[in-house]
Amino acid sequence: MAEDTGGEKTLPASPQKKQRAREEGNIARSQDLTSGVALGAALLALVLLAHSMQNGLVEAMRYYMGNADRLRLDEMPLMPLTLRMMLDYGLAAVPIMLALLAVGLAVNLAQVGVIFTAKPIQPKFERLNFISGMKKFFTVRSLIELAKSILKLTFAVWVVWLAVRSRLPDFIALMNVPPEGLSAAVGALVVAVWWRIALAMIVIGIFDYGYQYWQHERDLRMTREEAKQELREMEGDPHIKRRIRQIQRQIAMKRMMAEVPKADVIITNPTEFAVALRYDMNKMNAPVVIAKGQRLLAQRIRELGEEHKVPIVQKPELARVLFKTVELNQAIPETLFHAVAEVLSFVYGIDRRAEKIRERQWLMQDLRTAV
Repeated sequence: MAEDTGGEKTLPASPQKKQRAREEGNIARSQDLTSGVALGAALLALVLLAHSMQNGLVEAMRYYMGNADRLRLDEMPLMPLTLRMMLDYGLAAVPIMLALLAVGLAVNLAQVGVIFTAKPIQPKFERLNFISGMKKFFTVRSLIELAKSILKLTFAVWVVWLAVRSRLPDFIALMNVPPEGLSAAVGALVVAVWWRIALAMIVIGIFDYGYQYWQHERDLRMTREEAKQELREMEGDPHIKRRIRQIQRQIAMKRMMAEVPKADVIITNPTEFAVALRYDMNKMNAPVVIAKGQRLLAQRIRELGEEHKVPIVQKPELARVLFKTVELNQAIPETLFHAVAEVLSFVYGIDRRAEKIRERQWLMQDLRTAV
């Protein structure tokens, strides 16, 4: 199998690309399917509403024919009279027009769903390019569309011919039908031809929609480079994300280092690890790790501790366990209570920082008050 290059569209379209295409009005739909269903709906509406439409047209005709002597053009302007006639005759066709509108909307909604976008009607000046416009007439897709149109027309004509051929004697017999029965006979022939054309258009539309959907999905396929670019846009540029993480680490490091002067003790390995502990009997159930580090960071913690006179105790095994098992700002586990308590009791005896002396004095005062 040949290796896929960055320029070949071999990957299916992502949901994001499909959504962008939808917002631009680039969707798969078949106009032939809409036309076929509309023809069928028009025929059904005509059959169901033919009687009421006929009555409306007859009433309008009777009015204008019966009052022809009263509708004098010298007394009534031609334009208002024409508009009135068009309105009266048009009202008879309103039901079938509403039915066609409803069916057209339903078919389009079934194909593309609900979408509101003005992008397809926005002016694009590149469409005015004569050379690029002429090139579109000589593409493989143009030839395919031409072949489709010829096949559809041939199929529709063939269906109409089959319907008419079997009824040629009926057309000839219409010459002998009396006027009162002529409309019914003509209506039956029209319906017989009409439903076959509608059915043929629906069948063509179904196949056309399948082709349009396949072509739409094929056009939206992506290259590997496009997929990578979209992934970068979704997740952010890796370089930017790396820089953000670096800044976040620096901020967290500064925040941690600012806590070192508040520590009660720094337990070291002595050079490999350094863990700073803080314990406030009034607020904490157990000592908390407020800073920890390894190698250079451990050295910096020790330097800060020496600078702010924080007691530093060398307990290699305890420092290693605290560093590896206790997270930052987390209390030490019960298994280490005894070892840490020994260190803190020793530290409380040697810590001469004024603030720590005050803390112990306040603690002892609280204990005496409680007793």
